[in-house]
Amino acid sequence: MLRLLLKLLSFVTGQRLLTPEQAKSQQLELDDLRTKQVALETLSSKLRSELKRQQALALQQIEKNQDSHKQTLTAQLSEIDSLKEALSQLNQSVDIETQRQIKENNDLLSQLNWLSGTIAHDFRAPLRAIDAYSFFLADDLGENAPPEASKSLEEIRRNGKRMGVLLDALIEYLRLGVCPLNIQLHDLNDTLMQVVNEHFDFSPVPIEIQVHGKWRFDKPMMMKAFKELIDNAVKFSRPVESPKIIIRQSSANNLEIIDNGVGFSDTHGAQKFQLFHRMHGNDEFDGEGIGLATAERIASRHHITLNLNRVGNQTVASLQLPEHGLN
Repeated sequence: MLRLLLKLLSFVTGQRLLTPEQAKSQQLELDDLRTKQVALETLSSKLRSELKRQQALALQQIEKNQDSHKQTLTAQLSEIDSLKEALSQLNQSVDIETQRQIKENNDLLSQLNWLSGTIAHDFRAPLRAIDAYSFFLADDLGENAPPEASKSLEEIRRNGKRMGVLLDALIEYLRLGVCPLNIQLHDLNDTLMQVVNEHFDFSPVPIEIQVHGKWRFDKPMMMKAFKELIDNAVKFSRPVESPKIIIRQSSANNLEIIDNGVGFSDTHGAQKFQLFHRMHGNDEFDGEGIGLATAERIASRHHITLNLNRVGNQTVASLQLPEHGLN
């Protein structure tokens, strides 16, 4: 009856009238919505606060990182400045050292020129006189010369010529120590083939070349060093059966010239590379003890280590580049 009355009143007034139960239910829903609204506003406020806090922390971290990067960059710039200063001082030191070396080389060249002139005029004049007068004396004696006298005169002239060879070798040895170097990158195989073709085309000892790659050196000087080492191997290999010379590389920075010749005694030690030192008697092999000393002199100018060792029945001459290799 109450519902019917409410509907009739609603129709007459044009407004919706609720029963107490409906009003109570609607009020509960309204209260629930208000509670949820308050909770959402509270959560929204917390989120806005947290967002502001995170933004503040992020800004602090960015400023901190910027400061750290600035400090690091400042330290690096300071280190670069220190390195520049050190490099500048090093360049000045190198320039001074280079100038000093150039002056020393020029002084040595001047001394060498003086010594060459002295040898050519003052030393060779007595040798030429000895050779000439011994020739004149032999001509004056003619066929009537006693055999012993002829032999003595021949020995005098032979030793005079040998002294001339030794003087030439001494001048060349000194020149190799001070002459300028033209260091460039050269093909090893081509260089060695050129040496063999120019000096050992008719060698009685076979020469096998097993090398590759490139080294930096003054080509004319290193060709002379290779020539002296190969010539040494050929000379001492002639007396043996089936002689053979192998030129090979044990590594990119190490070259070996190997022969199966008669070799030498271990008693020679470091004297092997002394100028005019001979490891065999004059009656065994010719030579004046110049070749190995010349090769070692050239190798030393290139900072190459030259070793000569007896390994089993083989003699091994090894050329070892320095640690910086081909640079």
